[in-house]
Amino acid sequence: MEELQEQPPAKNLRILVVDDDPFILQEIALHLMGDGYLVETAESAAQALKKMDVFHPEIVLTDWVMNGMDGLELCQVLRQRKNGQLLYIILLTSHDAEDSLVKAFEAGVDDYIPKPLTPRILLARVQAGARLVRLQIEVEQARREQAENARMAQQIQRAHKMQAIGKLTGGIAHNFNNYLAAILGYAELAREMFAGVGDGQLDEFLENIQQAGSEARDLVASLRSFSSGDSNSCKMPLIGVMLDDIVRMLQPVMTASTVLKTNFGQEIPLVMVNQDQIYQMVMSLCINAREAMNGKGEICLHLRHVREIQASCTSCHEWLNDDFVELSVHDSGRGIDTETLQRVFDPFFSNKEVGRSTGLGLSVVHGIMHGCGGHILVDSEIGKGSHFHLLFPVIPLMADNAEANPAGVE
Repeated sequence: MEELQEQPPAKNLRILVVDDDPFILQEIALHLMGDGYLVETAESAAQALKKMDVFHPEIVLTDWVMNGMDGLELCQVLRQRKNGQLLYIILLTSHDAEDSLVKAFEAGVDDYIPKPLTPRILLARVQAGARLVRLQIEVEQARREQAENARMAQQIQRAHKMQAIGKLTGGIAHNFNNYLAAILGYAELAREMFAGVGDGQLDEFLENIQQAGSEARDLVASLRSFSSGDSNSCKMPLIGVMLDDIVRMLQPVMTASTVLKTNFGQEIPLVMVNQDQIYQMVMSLCINAREAMNGKGEICLHLRHVREIQASCTSCHEWLNDDFVELSVHDSGRGIDTETLQRVFDPFFSNKEVGRSTGLGLSVVHGIMHGCGGHILVDSEIGKGSHFHLLFPVIPLMADNAEANPAGVE
């Protein structure tokens, strides 16, 4: 039977009517449409199941006795479907025996309408169900709004916290850098002035000062990467081309028991990041993965173009709904607990022994990614490893070019 003409949605609720008698089906549909409901019809349970995915009704009105699958069987199937527990199901039946009605309710029916039907009883029962459906919708909307408000509050709190830490870190890095410039400068002058003096021990001491100062300068650079993201240094390379070189540079820092696997997609758009930053982030994530596995296990690097991703950034908690180029690092280590995951991107945070980590690795990843407009997702479970997803924003024109040139060549 063809779909009946919909009337203006005065009550804005969708009802699917199921009956293998076309005359009863037409009569019920006309009464419901006349009362302002949006109505779709089906002459069998099989047809009804097909229309469920297109019409998405809130109320299902079905006959009990039908050819093929009957109304109770249809009810049981509907309850097993996604969101099936939210449906309001009304059964049309001529059965009035207590055992039969109990059987119907046990199958998942919410209400029943006795046959033969009368328009007043039909509309009254449907209106009673509609009130419950609207209440359920309002409760669900309130729950979603509450969850969204909580998420926004968490995002704002996190943003303020990271901004404050960033300003503090940037100020410390600036002042510390000035002191380092003086230390390194005077050490270099001293080496020039006293070159060849004595047995060379003084020169060795000065060289140690310069080496320590250089390491401190690298640490300051990491602090500045977190505080500013260093977004001015972003370029537009095709990161799939450079990753093989980065993997080769990673091999020396991996143990013999660490297996490094790669899977780099071909249809990858260009993204706003430079090669040094990619290397710095991948190195940090892979070293963390190696230590989480105690030097024994598998690390997988994946590169792909993901479309319409919907998730909350683990680092800044912003809700994402867009296309990204995803570079992910997955390990088979011990995993990260929920409490630690809330703090892993904070600068100077580390759950390692004092002196084994600066606590800046992941905070630098945070700074670089957000400085380039990107985001980070982290999936982790104790005993099952961790999965870090670096999401780089896709420039639409470049995404179109990637689709037009799937092999990455012109």
